[in-house]
Amino acid sequence: MEQRSLLYDARFLESYAGAIVTDPATAIVELVANCWDAYATQVEIAWPNIESGRQFGIRDNGHGMTRDEFQHIWRTIAYNRLSVQGAIATPPQDIEGLPRPVFGKNGKGRFASFCFADEYLITSRKNGQEFVCRVHRTLTEPLVLEEISFKPEGVEGHGIEIIGNGSIPLPRFSEEQARELIGSRFLANPAFTVSINGKPITFSDIPQLLSSEEIEIPDLGKVTILHIDTKKADRTTKQHGIAWWVQTRAVGDCKWSRSDYERVLDGRTSEAKRFTFIVQADFLNQHDAITPDWSEFKDDNPAWRTTRESVQDRIRQIIHSSGENEREAKRAAVIERVGNTVNTLSPSSKDRVEAFIDEVVETCPNFGEQEIVQLSTILAKLEKAKSRYGLLDLLHKCEPNDYDTLHTILSEWTVGMAKLVLDEIQNRLKLIGELRTKIQVARIDEVHELQPLFERGLWMFGAQFESIEFTSNKGMTSVIRQLFGDSQGKGSRNRPDFVALPDCSVSFYARSSYDEDYNENGAAHVVIVDLKTTELPLGSREKDQVWKYVKELKAKGHIRQHTRVDGFILGSIIEQGEDDPTSHGEEVKIIPMLYETILTRAEKRLLNLYSHVQDAPFLLEQQEQLASFLKPVTVRQGDLMIEASPQ
Repeated sequence: MEQRSLLYDARFLESYAGAIVTDPATAIVELVANCWDAYATQVEIAWPNIESGRQFGIRDNGHGMTRDEFQHIWRTIAYNRLSVQGAIATPPQDIEGLPRPVFGKNGKGRFASFCFADEYLITSRKNGQEFVCRVHRTLTEPLVLEEISFKPEGVEGHGIEIIGNGSIPLPRFSEEQARELIGSRFLANPAFTVSINGKPITFSDIPQLLSSEEIEIPDLGKVTILHIDTKKADRTTKQHGIAWWVQTRAVGDCKWSRSDYERVLDGRTSEAKRFTFIVQADFLNQHDAITPDWSEFKDDNPAWRTTRESVQDRIRQIIHSSGENEREAKRAAVIERVGNTVNTLSPSSKDRVEAFIDEVVETCPNFGEQEIVQLSTILAKLEKAKSRYGLLDLLHKCEPNDYDTLHTILSEWTVGMAKLVLDEIQNRLKLIGELRTKIQVARIDEVHELQPLFERGLWMFGAQFESIEFTSNKGMTSVIRQLFGDSQGKGSRNRPDFVALPDCSVSFYARSSYDEDYNENGAAHVVIVDLKTTELPLGSREKDQVWKYVKELKAKGHIRQHTRVDGFILGSIIEQGEDDPTSHGEEVKIIPMLYETILTRAEKRLLNLYSHVQDAPFLLEQQEQLASFLKPVTVRQGDLMIEASPQ
């Protein structure tokens, strides 16, 4: 069988190289990136012009190529630049500079000149050699090399020059656009200059993309931050990040450091491919903050650490502010799409869903609109399922022998609702178990140990407190805190919903009341929870203290004449004869109670509920499904597989 070389369709190059040969913006960036990878410090571009007959051209003073290197690279389809030449470029012998990270990796950049000309002449000088080669293509061959001349030795200098030949294509990209594009990506290193038609590209070529500001670093000096926003994320973060300049000289590379990702970007990967910041901090050289080779700053230098943190904080603010309009547009779009579902919720549930959307849009910038809509819809459904609290309330209120009522309630449930209720009961049993462990500790720090748990345990005081309408009341908390002057206690500033005192902490919960027009007009029911540290006896003094709170709240108008008030004082010891509740009129009752007592009562009610729900008649057909739901997840410890024991 006759052997023949491969044949290529006329569309092969456009299909293989894509935008590199069809889009002038992509092509010119690829060509300049090739100069960067060759460790050029000067790049001169001739922009094509049909009227004057000027062909496209690009020349650099980089390493260049020998004849053999050119033949190998240009003839190898899918040339792997990284495996052959590495990911770092070092300077030629006559150029001073630090190693550079390179752009190229797949060798497609060599086709970019076809975007500006039908064919081109490439001249290269390296190691005393010089060659000139004509590069063109045919309908069946994507790349044809025709050597014009070759000088094997005696040539000075190094670098590559490419000049277009043949017809000049119609202009699709102006010189001004090229200057702006190149300036937005290659101005971060002052040692790399690019000129077009003899005029260097400077910051003045990117006025729409550039902003500048100064910040003062205390005791050090002023820092200038130049902010380049390309408006559209690139494919990679190459030539994006923070470039540090000291006395017009770059320190290290333009990039996002690990510290920048942690302190500045916070997961904003699209911003990492869009923004470039040039930070000019000349005073750092006076503070000996730079390593001798200028490759990086000294990590332990105080001036550098202070400057970096201040600059990072400011850059974080700039990035956040630049995306404010986008975040608001995304939020509005999500709210509109989930509006019908959200509008079926109660006001408090609606508020929670909207707050959730705000939080996700703010803290998860990489989430798209569709992902946030899906998450918000799930949350809205869960908020609808909040009726499980009402079901628990009904079960709590059933008498032990009221089986008919119990059967009626359970027969109206679904398997999904039963799962929700069982899950809630198990979580509450775990909460009781944790509290029971903590109250065994003498003189426990109730602010940090007990208060966070009791915040989720108002239901333990009785079925009437099961309603989710009871919420922590910051206004009442502020009033009571004023009784003690500037009482910071043991953590009141960090947890503003309760008053922290040396031996106790106090929380205030309220359920709103409404007038005949259904307008909120105050509190219908107030619950005061006073947690005492263990081994502190509860007596008349402690009950009087709660009454003092009530009187102060009445004086400030938070409690009205018909507002019901239940005050619970919890501790591990009650003084003899002080275990009876104290009433002040018909509306105020103050009840001392042992931690052990309230936990035992709550646990007993929950265990009964757990049994009733698990054995409900309508669930008999779904016992296997329910058993799977209740079964602990198997976990691995070492090389043994064991099952987690039930809580």
